[in-house]
Amino acid sequence: MNTLPATLTAITASKHLSILTVAVGEDNFYLLLAEQCHDAIGEPLMLAFKETEVILASTPTATTANIQRAVVSKIEQGSVLSQITLTYHEMNLIALVPTLMFNTLTIREDDEICWMVQPSEISLLRGTNGI
Repeated sequence: MNTLPATLTAITASKHLSILTVAVGEDNFYLLLAEQCHDAIGEPLMLAFKETEVILASTPTATTANIQRAVVSKIEQGSVLSQITLTYHEMNLIALVPTLMFNTLTIREDDEICWMVQPSEISLLRGTNGI
């Protein structure tokens, strides 16, 4: 699971849905939650998303609200899946992509690439306070 520390900057909510805007450094991310959000603006949050939900691209594509840049720090190619380690704001993120798709990207270690994750695929990690 990939995790990123973030700060809540805005909430748009209806009775059963919330769209959160959060900042990771100076980058904005958007989350779609199937619940009302009761967190306060300025509150620190931890974002979480699966490695299989990270989409890679050589150039920016307007396919989602969450498009960021990172540097490829490690590539481990398997016969079915490839694991790509990205450095983003001095943190490591992992992308698991089908090797056939990865081979069409022609990216190498130390390349700067775009990575994306859909707003509906990002979750908030919340503590249970020992409960």
